[in-house]
Amino acid sequence: MIRLFALTVSLLAGATGQTQSFVDEVHLRGTVEDVVMLTKFSGKVIPVDFDPRFALTIRIESVDPEGRFPTGAVVAFAIHSPALLFGAKEAKGRTYDFSVHRKVKRGKTTYFGLKAEDVQTAPASAPGTG
Repeated sequence: MIRLFALTVSLLAGATGQTQSFVDEVHLRGTVEDVVMLTKFSGKVIPVDFDPRFALTIRIESVDPEGRFPTGAVVAFAIHSPALLFGAKEAKGRTYDFSVHRKVKRGKTTYFGLKAEDVQTAPASAPGTG
């Protein structure tokens, strides 16, 4: 009887290990191609907010960890507000470092918590000063 109980507990522990869930963070650098109202967007979007109202389209330049999104691909995220994500700046055409959390649970992947940081480029030195 004790062996049967131990075997059952062991099998249950193994089964729950196979349906594990986890959250990780994906970092990407990308250039904003467009931000439009979600109702005006046709195509596939990845929701990253509980109340999405806009489609943010970016061209991905790099991804860490690799493999989450293909480099060079154009990806559309469904966001709540461009003003909350980018502030008062015009985002179109600008390059940002984005981070987003990825949750995998029971084989289903969801994304949340998209953040953006403007990529600052160092000023070029004046001729004869460098």
